[in-house]
Amino acid sequence: MQLSQVLDVVEALHRAAEHPDVTDITRYGRDSEPGGQSPGGVRVWYRSGSSLMLWGAVPPRDAKPVPLPDEMPPLRLRAARGLVFAHQLLDVARPEQFSGWELCRQSGCEVPVAAALRVTARDGSVVYLRGTSACGQGAEPEQDPYPEYQIPEGVHARHSGR
Repeated sequence: MQLSQVLDVVEALHRAAEHPDVTDITRYGRDSEPGGQSPGGVRVWYRSGSSLMLWGAVPPRDAKPVPLPDEMPPLRLRAARGLVFAHQLLDVARPEQFSGWELCRQSGCEVPVAAALRVTARDGSVVYLRGTSACGQGAEPEQDPYPEYQIPEGVHARHSGR
């Protein structure tokens, strides 16, 4: 499976999720393979002006799976929060093109929660998505402004063929 196909699914899931904190979702980058000068990715913009980029990365050396945290990381950790949210979207949608997905960490690399989201396609290919965040003009809210948000059932129906 190509990076662009994984990004198509990730972008569609973020759009279908209709999260009230999201103001825009865009695609960027020209590279269809990880490791180039302009890696392909999906950028999610938030009301605070900050953004999350989920982009195709070269597989980290000795990547080890890490469990999904019990709680969503705080807003100030947008990259970690974005990786967890993408994992949750995949858990709900269960896209038939993918056989699995997991958060992973690289030995010796200290990051909150995870370094990447490893997506395994049904054809056996693997794509790693890294999360990077950029802050906006102001600070992130201390408290989640949408604590009651739930991923809509339509996310599952749209990607399972129902």
